[in-house]
Amino acid sequence: REIDELVEAVAKLSTSELLPTEFYAQLMDRIVPALAAVGGAVWTGSPGGGVDLEYQINLPQTIFGESPAGRRRHAQLVEQVLNTGKARLVPPKSGPTDSQQGANPSDFALVLGPWRLGEASAGVVEVFQRPGASPSAQQGYLRFVTVICELVTDFHRNLQLRGLRQRIEQFGRFERFSERVHGSLNLTTTAYQIANEGRGFIGCDRVSVAVIRGSKCRLLAISGVDRFDRRANVVRQLERLSKAVTAIGEPLWYTGAADELPPEIEKPLNAYVDESHVRTLVILPLKTPQGEELAEQPKVLGTLVVERFLGGLDERLRGAITAVRGHSELALLNAMEVQGAPLLGLMRALGKARWFVRAKHLGKTGIALLGVAAVATALTTVPADFAIEARGELQPLKRRDIFAPSAGVISDLRVQHAEQVRADQVLLVMREPELDFEFKRVWGELQTARKKLVAAEAERLQNPRESAEERRRHSQLTAREEELRESISSLQEQYEILEQQQSELMVRSPMDGEVLTWDLKQLLEARPVSRGQILLTVADRQGPWVLELRIPDDRIAPVLAAQQESGDNLDVSFVLATDPGVKLRGTIDRVGIRTEVNNTEGAFVLATADINRDEIPELVPGGTVVAKVHCGRRPIGYVWFHDLWEAVQSWVLF
Repeated sequence: REIDELVEAVAKLSTSELLPTEFYAQLMDRIVPALAAVGGAVWTGSPGGGVDLEYQINLPQTIFGESPAGRRRHAQLVEQVLNTGKARLVPPKSGPTDSQQGANPSDFALVLGPWRLGEASAGVVEVFQRPGASPSAQQGYLRFVTVICELVTDFHRNLQLRGLRQRIEQFGRFERFSERVHGSLNLTTTAYQIANEGRGFIGCDRVSVAVIRGSKCRLLAISGVDRFDRRANVVRQLERLSKAVTAIGEPLWYTGAADELPPEIEKPLNAYVDESHVRTLVILPLKTPQGEELAEQPKVLGTLVVERFLGGLDERLRGAITAVRGHSELALLNAMEVQGAPLLGLMRALGKARWFVRAKHLGKTGIALLGVAAVATALTTVPADFAIEARGELQPLKRRDIFAPSAGVISDLRVQHAEQVRADQVLLVMREPELDFEFKRVWGELQTARKKLVAAEAERLQNPRESAEERRRHSQLTAREEELRESISSLQEQYEILEQQQSELMVRSPMDGEVLTWDLKQLLEARPVSRGQILLTVADRQGPWVLELRIPDDRIAPVLAAQQESGDNLDVSFVLATDPGVKLRGTIDRVGIRTEVNNTEGAFVLATADINRDEIPELVPGGTVVAKVHCGRRPIGYVWFHDLWEAVQSWVLF
């Protein structure tokens, strides 16, 4: 019954999706203990002849010791079973006397059974059994191993079927990938199809496509995103690395070590890896295919970038990347050739405009052209007010953030939200355990040193100086006093420094004003804080107020130009989120000289605007503001379509 249960377990194991090495290990771990055998092994036929050991239990030394001749004759025996395809039971110390034939040089009975793959034997299962078993038991061993070999054959047959299904599925995915990347002649669309479809086919985390434009390598598509910030540091680093790879013309296969790469690749590679934290990176130059109708020397079109943030690079991944590369090169070449055709856009437009030049429609065409000319003239000559929109907050002009002077714990919170405070008033008290300990230690050492000094002085004064020994003792006490005075002086300086540091833990208000931070007790009381952390904000709500505006980075140029032309501060109109029905006015006071960036609003330039606080009945610090910065008058066409005009300029120049 135990043997039947074991056979059922192995039969179930043969239908699993284990790797061969895992299957062999679990197989041997089951049948060796079940037969009370000494050990066992699984062998497979080698393509060049002979056999290869796939898994073993107690084979290397327990069975044959250190005898090379014994291991050789045993391997010949296994090869004979593999070639004949018949199971054998070989007694201990048996075999032909010819040293070139297989034999059993061990002290154990060998039970060997071949397993097949197709029509030929593909491997051998071997069990090392203790001698002395009855003939019927030995035949039972042989039958059992034969049954196990049939189940091993079933495992490899199932493995072949799974591999065949996977190849069929892979071929279907590759066919869909090919159809989609060749489905458009638009360069950007083709690049995104390569990136998105290639990522799914390869099975990686991210695929990007870059193309050569002049002397630069420009990133065109990233899988999984419709748009990306071209000024992002990670994008720029990837473009530099892609350019370096195209300059060399050889693929880059990076799996974590960059020591053997040329310097022109190693430096940009390390910079990109530090920025992106990628673990596996492949960059393949995409080139024009070689052929009779194409250039003899392939031209680099761009790069295919494959990234994995977890996992390495195996043969399956290499094969998939290589397959994607071939179709990507051809699809990208076709799209670039079509896009580079002279006057392509004009020819497409003319092809659609034949209706306008037919004889019976010439009158209507003339009227339409006159209308277009009139509209164009109006757009370029009629002036209109030009304003740039910006968002921001309403804030008191005098406002200060209070920072933690050092790391510690808030031990005493002395103010609350909306409380009026005076300059130099203590707002809160911090406690730093390490500073407290050091303060007590220095104070204790200082008191001890002072007591020692008093004792030394008393002893010196009481000590006579008549004998040489007494004079020597007097000198020692004098030196001891000087040493203690130096120590006291040093400890006193440390004590004063620690006192100063403790006094700094009493955080004071830098100005007269009102506490703006909400729910200070919940936020700070008994909470640990780090050095430089903002604890609370104090502002003078009775003084002047300003608008703090964030002007988008791509809209700051008209503001600066208008300010330079007028030579005066620009007018600002704004509405408050608390009272959107009232339009208020102010003037630009300052414009920042650098661009700021955050995750929510992107790139912007800070500006402040003066306002009349009396016009606003409810002054709420931090109130949301939508403002328009008036930049003078411009042609109405520019006012309406300046976004489109700037986009066209960017596209043409870059």
